[in-house]
Amino acid sequence: MVNELSFNCEDAWLNLFVGGEMYPVQVKTLMNPTTCGSYFRDVVKVSDAAIKVRGVQWDTAPNHIKFRVDIDRDGVLFRHVLQYLRNGKLTSLPDDIFTLESLVAEAEFFGLEKYREMLKKKLWKLTGKRQYYACYEDSD
Repeated sequence: MVNELSFNCEDAWLNLFVGGEMYPVQVKTLMNPTTCGSYFRDVVKVSDAAIKVRGVQWDTAPNHIKFRVDIDRDGVLFRHVLQYLRNGKLTSLPDDIFTLESLVAEAEFFGLEKYREMLKKKLWKLTGKRQYYACYEDSD
């Protein structure tokens, strides 16, 4: 059952349980203003008084983190998404076209527009296909 959990520290950790994979992550990573997507802004609400998360209390967690957010997405692909949340535009992108196309769908789901643009730009460079072309600020 999903509840709204409250706690007071932005350094707090959550377990993101994505497609059977567990990803411990700090709230401040999810809420980084340069990488945060609309999905995480809906799940985590930060105010002066408290941090509220739509998740579950997980008393039997395999680690010290007692808050869990369940996400019904591909757990293996999510490691790429989390890398973007942590590293922003410095994130390394895979060279595999299928993985890149799958990550575009993940970026759209999580509302990560800048990540989606990075992925589509890489796809365009690898394939030359017009469907991936978009106007970009940089010309590299």
